[in-house]
Amino acid sequence: GIFSMATLALISLHLFGQRQDQLVQSKLGASDQSRRAFDMLTDDIRAAKVWNIGNGSFSNFTAIANGTAQIGNAVRLQLSTNASIFIVYYFDTTAAQLYRQHSGSPLPARKLIASGLTNATANSMSFRAENYRGATQTDLTHKGVVSVLLEFAEYQYPYTQVGPGLHYDYYKMEFKATPHVPDGP
Repeated sequence: GIFSMATLALISLHLFGQRQDQLVQSKLGASDQSRRAFDMLTDDIRAAKVWNIGNGSFSNFTAIANGTAQIGNAVRLQLSTNASIFIVYYFDTTAAQLYRQHSGSPLPARKLIASGLTNATANSMSFRAENYRGATQTDLTHKGVVSVLLEFAEYQYPYTQVGPGLHYDYYKMEFKATPHVPDGP
């Protein structure tokens, strides 16, 4: 009887350990994937010679006009002065995903940067141009920063839903990067 109870306890402990390992692996996977993706986004923003905040996707990007708040669901980055070579990062708000697409890629070759995003605050799933005080710019005559806020609802790789309602409460990543040269007059 004692041997059976000890064996059941060891099996229960082993199963508990496997569940905890899956949770830890999902957190590590999400953190590692996010870090690599956002390193690429940050590097692209810092290397940009010309940039615009706008709305749309790769094929229908529309820049925000000067004189209006520079907040949109996409950012277009030119790494040189050649206007035909550019990168567009854009949020697909219906699928809650962030994509990257390069003009040299055959259409519709796009790279998924982040998924499982939520719209918990008004400024999530958007790019913003800010001045040195953190206020949203209405024009790009002065050097500013590109601000991105991402809020996630679930971990992935391996895909795991945890917490109340089968979702992790949430976690967010917010970062700001300064392009090399502002897009101005």
